[in-house]
Amino acid sequence: MTRSFFLCVLFMALFITGCSAFTLESLKATPESSRPNLPLLDGNWEIKMIHSGGIMGLSRSIEISSDGKYTVMDEHANKTITRKLAANELSKLKEQVASSEYIHTNGPDGMACADCFIYDLEIHRNGEKLNIQLNDINLPASGLETLVTYLRDLIEAALK
Repeated sequence: MTRSFFLCVLFMALFITGCSAFTLESLKATPESSRPNLPLLDGNWEIKMIHSGGIMGLSRSIEISSDGKYTVMDEHANKTITRKLAANELSKLKEQVASSEYIHTNGPDGMACADCFIYDLEIHRNGEKLNIQLNDINLPASGLETLVTYLRDLIEAALK
């Protein structure tokens, strides 16, 4: 009898503890103050994005430095292109980063998204490094879709 009572209490405690994670508080969006914002692009900085995956196994990247110089690489085409952003393009990029508000998403990882594109974004500034990995499923909710699209468009334009 004591053993049955103990097991019943243990089961109830586990049940209550397990269900407590599904409160209204846990379903609320991340508060503004705890959202990691992207660093302002001032001083020396570098942005790198690797665009990979998809059905055809795409593997492209772009690296942009604070002086506007950028390098685009297409691994499958074995092609590397180096150019420089015009002053208005560099300003647009800085504005894109400044206006982007990253919202961490708990979407599926790359393995659950077999044919999705993966976007590995790195921002280096003043010795600090921010890494963000997104895919086609969690990109729209991340707050970074406009920035990723801008970088992807730069890659496409350079490879034409």
